[in-house]
Amino acid sequence: MNQRIWELHSRLNGGGIVTTPEGDADIAGLVLSEKGYLHAVHDFRPKQLIELVEEIGPVAAAERLVAHYAEPACVTAAGGRTLVAVRGLSPPLIVRRSDERAPVSSGLTTVR
Repeated sequence: MNQRIWELHSRLNGGGIVTTPEGDADIAGLVLSEKGYLHAVHDFRPKQLIELVEEIGPVAAAERLVAHYAEPACVTAAGGRTLVAVRGLSPPLIVRRSDERAPVSSGLTTVR
């Protein structure tokens, strides 16, 4: 069984991040795709992400991450990639990297 990088980060930080049944990272209710998580930890340490979600909640944390990565300096540094929040059935909100394609069967729609 392969361990996801966020599982290691969680273990090093005393918990707070788990893997969803779909294989995404769940930070106290904020779900990020694998590419979304790797993009987010470029500017935020895993402990900072955990604390952010615990402090302001998963929806506000998603909005803050999307806004942060929409800043021109971040877009340039990431080669034009940003983070986007998409709504679906389960989970109700997931943060993905802008160049990711959601599975056709997921019912996800982009939220800006």
